Amino acid sequence: MGGVSRRWRGGLRRAAVVSLGGLLLGATFVPAPTAVADEGLAETSRSRFVLDPEDTVVEAAVTVTLRNVTPDRRTAEGTYFYYYDDYGIPVPASAEDVRAVSDGTTLPVRLEATDDPSTAVATASFPQLRYGRSRTIEWTYTIPGAPIRSADYTRVGPGYATFAAQGIGDPGQVAVEVVVPADMSFDATADVFTSSRDGGTTTYTASESTEDDGFWALVSARDPSAADEQQVEVGDATLTLQSFPGDDEWLAFAGEQVTTGLPVLEEIVGQPWPGGLETIREDVSPTVLGYAWFDHGTDEIVVPEDLEESVLFHELTHAWLNPDRISGRWLYEGLTEAVSHRVVAATGGSGTPRAAPARDAPGALPLVTWPEFGSDRSPDVEEYAYAASYAAVEELVRDLDDAGFTALVSAAYAGESAYERPGAKTNRGRTDWRRFLDLVELRAGVEGAGDVYRTWVVDADGRALLDRRAEAREVYARVDTADGDWAPPLGLRRAMTEWEFDAAASVVESSLGAAPADAVTVQRAAEAAGLPVPGPVREAYESADTEDEYAALATLLPRAADTVGAVRAASDAAMTDRDPVSELGARALRVGPAVADARTALAAGELEDAAALADTATDRLRWAPWAGLAVVVLALGLLTGALVAAVRARRRRAAPPEHDQWW
Repeated sequence: MGGVSRRWRGGLRRAAVVSLGGLLLGATFVPAPTAVADEGLAETSRSRFVLDPEDTVVEAAVTVTLRNVTPDRRTAEGTYFYYYDDYGIPVPASAEDVRAVSDGTTLPVRLEATDDPSTAVATASFPQLRYGRSRTIEWTYTIPGAPIRSADYTRVGPGYATFAAQGIGDPGQVAVEVVVPADMSFDATADVFTSSRDGGTTTYTASESTEDDGFWALVSARDPSAADEQQVEVGDATLTLQSFPGDDEWLAFAGEQVTTGLPVLEEIVGQPWPGGLETIREDVSPTVLGYAWFDHGTDEIVVPEDLEESVLFHELTHAWLNPDRISGRWLYEGLTEAVSHRVVAATGGSGTPRAAPARDAPGALPLVTWPEFGSDRSPDVEEYAYAASYAAVEELVRDLDDAGFTALVSAAYAGESAYERPGAKTNRGRTDWRRFLDLVELRAGVEGAGDVYRTWVVDADGRALLDRRAEAREVYARVDTADGDWAPPLGLRRAMTEWEFDAAASVVESSLGAAPADAVTVQRAAEAAGLPVPGPVREAYESADTEDEYAALATLLPRAADTVGAVRAASDAAMTDRDPVSELGARALRVGPAVADARTALAAGELEDAAALADTATDRLRWAPWAGLAVVVLALGLLTGALVAAVRARRRRAAPPEHDQWW
């Protein structure tokens, strides 16, 4: 059962069986001195479970062959004869018509309850089985199943069946068969079954022991066409709910929670619904295994029949927080659990958070070593790691308000680097425990996060890495302070993001040189001048990632500071109060436009052009008085010429006309 899973209740439930080997039931004393021998009972079994969809029951047949291999023991005081006169096998607590037959004789059978409400022990009595002798017992019983949401996890109904398939015996001496209609899907907690089809049925066979004393697996058969279905639309998402036939209560519960909770989930995660989910299926398997799961291979959530909001919200959250986005089982499980309980609180639902386990509890381990899903999972490890994962994440985020929590989760989902500005796409990658620690400390401002990691998360290598990180963070902080408001160069930010502290140290010690101090000089020069920092210059510093780019900063930054100074000087000079003649000359020489062009070129990072334009403006200002005087002289000349022309024109108009004389 692949996909992202969640352990949500107790340890892995196991079938409880009586003591099966070396059971001393009686002894007879006969004086005779001989040696002492080992005790033991050899066991071979074959179990067959056949689902009858017509009667909605499972018919079980278990054949066990016993051989007493406990030799009689002779001592100086006499001889001890060891024998067995009863034998028990585990059966479902709901089992009916339990019978045991041996050598054609029906044996007396008694049923006894166990600590597991789903399991009983059926014990058959028989005449003494002495050393070297064998007995075969054929058991039969019917499994009708238990009601939905009862303590007994066994379910058998129209179109579905979930029960424990088990066999007892020595390693290599156990075989288990499960026969179901061929059109039903089949799942098992042990990935050891092979299948063969015969007409309308499929037989699933396991011959590999899963326990020291035999085989145990929870099996589940489902006919998808027999499930009750209901579609739920939330925004643009359409989800199909599948319940046990007739379980209207679960359909109503799931429908209401999805409709109410999905919008809240989007708000708390800070990201829109990503899709990737088509079906939410009710099953009893999560109740037994202790976890529900999100199967990304089938786009399906499988949740228990229990009506618990936190379980459903947890699995819905895995649409966002899953191994595609978050690396490390402890991190995506713990963070998902923290999100689900925030949704429960926001919607008024139910779900008790896990209590933090003792650090020395059975199965305790550094969370970074918690393995991903497989068939060899230890119940103690699973129980501890699920609880510890939530404890670690909750300790990290418990003091964050809703906005801070959402910002952290959203950044983790997006794979952001804490060394970049929120929302930046630079340095993105799958969030692992290292990136998450940086986000928690640098973005969320959580203090003491490293101590939480040392308690729950890292192993010895990880603790050493945390020590190196602390040293590298101090060096990085000095650079980040030294370069003012700018971010340190990309190569340094990338090395810190990836926890490549040797590379980070090399950038600082061998490559940057005076660049951080020069960066501050540029910023201060721009601030003093009232000018914007040249964008491309800042970009060149913050994006530097190669030796050539670092080396170029040694020339670029001082040149930028000098150019800012030149543009400032030109700007200041252009704005200085001048006499009217000089002002006239400055206008005539277009000093103002030259300064404006210099500022524009500077903002664009065109340092050569900006410097040249600043020099041009400064030179023109020196000539402004003479240019102004020339303008005045020219203006006076033009005015004088105009006056002379006007006088001459007037004289011409005043002279009398000449006439011819006639006499």
